[in-house]
Amino acid sequence: ALRAGEESLCVFWKTEDAQGHWEHSGCSRAGGDTFYSVCTCTHFSTFAILVATSYAEESFALVVVTYVGMSVSLVCLFLAIITFILCRSLWSVSVALHLQLSICLFA
Repeated sequence: ALRAGEESLCVFWKTEDAQGHWEHSGCSRAGGDTFYSVCTCTHFSTFAILVATSYAEESFALVVVTYVGMSVSLVCLFLAIITFILCRSLWSVSVALHLQLSICLFA
């Protein structure tokens, strides 16, 4: 359900020059209430309904949670990579796959 100060936005995925972004031209919210939305669009594409408290700026709490979460995740992934590399006695196909997955997520 939407809370006070939030609004839903009907969008579609637009790809340009091998990159994409959400675009709202040609799509509009035709109805609904706080529990659902009805969107209409003038074309076929990949559609979504975005819900945001503000489209112009991010909230400070969201930025803090993002940076703290990313930092903790990177530290834990680094420790996992070091553990997988140093514990050769536990080496198996499963450990090798977990090591590769950890490296990919860290990158």
